Amino acid sequence: MKVNNAMTVGKEHRTENHKTAFRLMLGELGDRAMDTAFFDSEKPPFNGQVLRMTWEELVRQGRVAVVGSLYRLTPDGWLVALEISGDAQSKNYQERVGHMLAAMKHHVKPRKESAILPLRQLADESGEPEGWIFNIIESRAGTSEDQRTGARWYAGEKGRLVEIPVDFNLEPIDLTVALTERHLQRIRKLEGRLAELEEERQEFHCPYCDAQLSEVHQQDYIEEHCIVTYEIFTCGYTTADGFEEQPCPYGPNWPTLDEFAFVAEREKSTLNGFGIAIKEEDSRWVCWPTAKTPRARRIHAQPGFGRTKGEAEEAAQKTVARKEKKRES
Repeated sequence: MKVNNAMTVGKEHRTENHKTAFRLMLGELGDRAMDTAFFDSEKPPFNGQVLRMTWEELVRQGRVAVVGSLYRLTPDGWLVALEISGDAQSKNYQERVGHMLAAMKHHVKPRKESAILPLRQLADESGEPEGWIFNIIESRAGTSEDQRTGARWYAGEKGRLVEIPVDFNLEPIDLTVALTERHLQRIRKLEGRLAELEEERQEFHCPYCDAQLSEVHQQDYIEEHCIVTYEIFTCGYTTADGFEEQPCPYGPNWPTLDEFAFVAEREKSTLNGFGIAIKEEDSRWVCWPTAKTPRARRIHAQPGFGRTKGEAEEAAQKTVARKEKKRES
């Protein structure tokens, strides 16, 4: 089933925003270990620069991980950031890789078995920061296409002890090629497929909260000589021929509470379960949100009920309040 997706953010804009996010994260990360650097989307340099949609897409793609209310780069995300920033192709980066690789080879060249040494020692001998070397090893950037193995963490000692296999025989240029060719080719291929899947997926999900498409139907307006296609998502977001009919409660077009009037009154006398009339003083309070703006009139507001006037008004406000997505911890 093909549905209209005119209201989603354009693919080109999303791609550019992804690149912006990676450049900003890599700039903030510097030479620190990726698992110790956390990014706050609500603070500089990310606020106003990176869309919330971008963060969510990067999490789904496995490029960033969520830690409480913060984000951090994953090994795959770090490699993508290197490509996008151009660092992986720079002469300075290749020279740094060469320094690290030369220090590694020094420990296995005369040996017949693997070498195990502290990360701190490898940093001292290569002249490169521990965090940067951590990222190289963690991303498995030292494993080449012909399956010759690179450095890895010694069992259970991630971030502390480095194991350099005895068959570690890569030249500096080999590791550079591994970063700039093998990994980047795989990343490009994967990104292309992910972009296709994401585009297909977004056609059936709300562009603001990712709620699934629940219904598509057409309405024939005889007097207007047109047929309108409606798409309704489980969050309530509705489009008519691709144009927003009812906003998403998580999206930017949802009205504020100031755009409603809240006036509560007692329910009219009714019967209880035994068929006995309820006295007015014992009846509930009901409050209907009344729209004051065109945007608010697009909302299908529900009434709020309560034992008191205040409870009813508070309940009514909750029915039309903008929702915030909960982050997965």
